[in-house]
Amino acid sequence: MNRIVGIVMEHGDNDFGYWEGFYLTEDEENAIWNILNKHDTEGCSLRGTRKEIAEEIGE
Repeated sequence: MNRIVGIVMEHGDNDFGYWEGFYLTEDEENAIWNILNKHDTEGCSLRGTRKEIAEEIGE
């Protein structure tokens, strides 16, 4: 099962934040997934361990 556990946000030029530690209801999570699924062929995504993703984003 996929869960949304954090969100990366861009605040400005090379200025990013990571937000975690929140709880989404099933309805909220479904609403977010519905939005993301509308854009599933756009952009790019990464998959791996937390460390691997952090290293890839940091490059």
